Amino acid sequence: MIDTTVILGISATLVSFVAGYAIAKIPRPGNTSSTTSKNHSAGDNGTDKVFADMGGEYKMVLVVRNDLKMGKGKIAAQCGHASVGAFESGLRNTPAAIRKWQSSGQAKIALKVETEVALMEIFRAAKANKLNCCLIRDAGRTQIEPNTKTVLAIGPAPNVAVDSVTGHLKLL
Repeated sequence: MIDTTVILGISATLVSFVAGYAIAKIPRPGNTSSTTSKNHSAGDNGTDKVFADMGGEYKMVLVVRNDLKMGKGKIAAQCGHASVGAFESGLRNTPAAIRKWQSSGQAKIALKVETEVALMEIFRAAKANKLNCCLIRDAGRTQIEPNTKTVLAIGPAPNVAVDSVTGHLKLL
């Protein structure tokens, strides 16, 4: 006889999967909010057409400043801010890339740089390649001085496009 807790666990897993899949397939309208953040930047509206021609897998990269010696929790919070910011700007500017990224597992890769200068070089290269970006500046309430650039999110975009800017960086 099969234990009822096993059956309940399998049932809950299946229901969760089906519900998540159904929610992911609901069309999402563009963000109609009139607020903007000075930290967000993205390519022009033609970027989705360029990405459509690239095909392949999509990802988001989080470039973290390693020289700041942030604690693990601080890094996690800053990466969370960056990924949400990149997702929100992507909804407005590259919605097709967002949909492809969502349907392929929402890959996020954490990489590191050793200086603010290096972070800003990556940021400028990403913008030049019309990649969706979100640069996070810390509010300065805990470990970091106010207005310090901590994390840069790039994407979601095709792996090839993101790697053209960040492929030389090491994992965090």
